[in-house]
Amino acid sequence: MLSTLALLALPALASSHREAPAISLDPSADLSDFYSFVSPEDPSKVVFILNVNPLSAPGGGPNFHRFDDNVLYSINIDNEGDGEEDVVFNFQFETSYTNDAFGFETFIYNIGDVADPANVYQKQSYTVTRVDDGVSSTVLTGGSTAPMNVGTQSGSAGYNPEGSTPGSITSANIENAGDYRVFAGPRQEGFYVDLERTFDLLNLAGADGTANQNTLLGYNVHSIAIELPITAITKDRLDASSANQNSVVASWATTSRRAVTVRRSTGVDTASRGGWVQVARLGNPLVNEVVLPVTQKDVFNASHPRDDIQFLSYVQTSLLGAYMNVVLGTTCPAAYDAGLGFGGREDLILAFLTGHPALGVLPDGFALGGAIPGESGKVFGAFEALRLNLEGDGFGQWPDGRYVEDDVTDTALQAVCGLLADSGEGAAVSDGVSSAGLHYLDTFPFLGDPWAGDDHPSGGHDL
Repeated sequence: MLSTLALLALPALASSHREAPAISLDPSADLSDFYSFVSPEDPSKVVFILNVNPLSAPGGGPNFHRFDDNVLYSINIDNEGDGEEDVVFNFQFETSYTNDAFGFETFIYNIGDVADPANVYQKQSYTVTRVDDGVSSTVLTGGSTAPMNVGTQSGSAGYNPEGSTPGSITSANIENAGDYRVFAGPRQEGFYVDLERTFDLLNLAGADGTANQNTLLGYNVHSIAIELPITAITKDRLDASSANQNSVVASWATTSRRAVTVRRSTGVDTASRGGWVQVARLGNPLVNEVVLPVTQKDVFNASHPRDDIQFLSYVQTSLLGAYMNVVLGTTCPAAYDAGLGFGGREDLILAFLTGHPALGVLPDGFALGGAIPGESGKVFGAFEALRLNLEGDGFGQWPDGRYVEDDVTDTALQAVCGLLADSGEGAAVSDGVSSAGLHYLDTFPFLGDPWAGDDHPSGGHDL
């Protein structure tokens, strides 16, 4: 069986690109990837990154993809383990338009080098607000969104998409606010997958003599990245320590829209009525993509972690594992007893819903359904989120946080096929796709500079 798996690459997956019917129609609110990791530049700090606008063609002008002024972009952090957000960072954007250098209203994005803000006629600014326990709200900083990498005629030398150091445009748009650093703008799509073959009836590599390839190569996304001191998010505001039972945090990204959108005869919509309504949610990669059936995908996007028990049965019984067994002849297990008392694939419940002790993301002294140490009346729960060991004592890659280069597809396939359930077959599976051709930064904001509109690679598709 293992020799068969070595010859056949498994179906690839998209982290969270157009994963649900409703959000697929709303790209500026569609969360494609979410990252959480201890900063490799400074181990006393942690980084969170969320991406939207999946599958953005670099040359998609004159109205390039951008952040939506009517969307609330949020990074939610639970530092206690009860599935409730304790710290939230909210990002809101505002778009403005200016006349061109000759004083005329214009239809194009820029005239001249985009490195000079005066040459860019569609600008965005943003505000970052921190909310603690849903009550205390503090405006942390604001900044300007980095411009698009329009093309070689528009000063693409200001970006460095094929290097590991940020170009001058990226560096100029990093906002420093005390111990915080913030960036918002276009980035290179850092997730790698053969998206085209996956949804062509699981057109497996090797079946027609053609290998899987990264069909997302050459696309861009829009990223929000924030770096901050670890002590700013631990529950006691102290350095992360298993002795203090504050070493693990759970996080997830959300996007929200106002309850009411008003369409005006001017053609400009406003969304200023009613409260915020969540339209997308992303913690661990691939959960909404392949764990949940299509009837539950929009439900998940609108749901809160505290209510995740409603999705338990889909984690207990892996649809992907069953498909792999039927299509490839693998023997991914149907059940594994981890002593939780739920039945089914309890190894996946640990990986996705509680934190796995073997990976360093189950806090010391915590038990499912038990009291949270030092938090009166609060119970440690099972909920979907991206967990991170802030001490750096965990697995070092997803599902202990997620770094920008992590091969989450292979890891997910191996977990589904029983790697955490002591199945020897789990370690052998792979989708056969690597990060070749992608470039990541060694420094903040870590995802590579965006590809240029007229100068970018192609992952086997026409952009």
